[in-house]
Order: sequence, then C-alpha cells, then structure tokens
Amino acid sequence: MRIRVVSGCVALLIVVCVWAVGSAATDAGQPVYEKKCSKCHGAEGRGAKGPRLVPFYWTDEQALELVRQPVCDMPPMSEAEVSDAEVAQIVAYLRTIK
Repeated sequence: MRIRVVSGCVALLIVVCVWAVGSAATDAGQPVYEKKCSKCHGAEGRGAKGPRLVPFYWTDEQALELVRQPVCDMPPMSEAEVSDAEVAQIVAYLRTIK
C-alpha cells in the first residue's frame, strides 16, 4: 500500500513538472513572438504582410531552418537577431494557438 502511494506521488510530481516546463516555454514565447514576428505574421500568427503560421505544422528543426534560411520573401534572421532558444519558445507558443 505504501509503495503505491509513493509511486502515485512520484508520477504526479513528474506530470506537474512536465506541465510547468511546457507552460513556461509557451508563456515565454508569446512576448518573443510579439516582438520579433507579429509585425509581419500578425497577431497570434494569423497572417498579415507575411503568411499565416497557425496551425503550426513544422518541426522544430524545420522552423529554425526557415528562420535562418527562408524559402520566401522573409529576410533571414541571424542568431544575433533571434536565438535558437527564442525560436523554440516561439514555436512552442504557436503550437498552442488553435
């Protein structure tokens, strides 16, 4: 009985930690998106001068490649302009938008 309680508590702790980390990435991504991307891609990635980004279909690797070497009219963004970590935060944020 005691082992089940401990195992249940550990499982709950893991779920809470995973949720908190994911939530933090999403929360961090919104202001980065608004500062670096929304001017062209619109509020919540719904399109403006640039194309829609939601629903977000790209992998993390594809997104980073498209930011660094776009295949459209978007100017490339160097790591000095937006870091790999910021791109990951933006991607996490865009994935939450339905």
